Amino acid sequence: MNDRLLGLFGLAVRAGKVAFGVFMTEKALDEGRAELVIAAEDIGASNRRRIENKCNEWNVKLIFYSDKALLSRAAGKKDMPVAAVCDEGFAKAIVKKYSELKADTL
Repeated sequence: MNDRLLGLFGLAVRAGKVAFGVFMTEKALDEGRAELVIAAEDIGASNRRRIENKCNEWNVKLIFYSDKALLSRAAGKKDMPVAAVCDEGFAKAIVKKYSELKADTL
């Protein structure tokens, strides 16, 4: 895996700072633990709406990145469309890398 954003995400996973899946992400948002939500670009429409609404409700940044297969592999999970990063430092680093990647594509 040569993707630095997913590499940072993988580090957060190994540090135990990530909630996986739609339900655990919603729970992390409701508990105020989520600093950032990362969703696969190919997430289902109903789950996309649920996560977008919850992130808007709690004012948590949501980024859509990669696809379920790569996001799942970075997390060491199977078929994981969304995850919440529950650490401010990891969240800031991932958002910074995401901004750099988006700036490079413009």
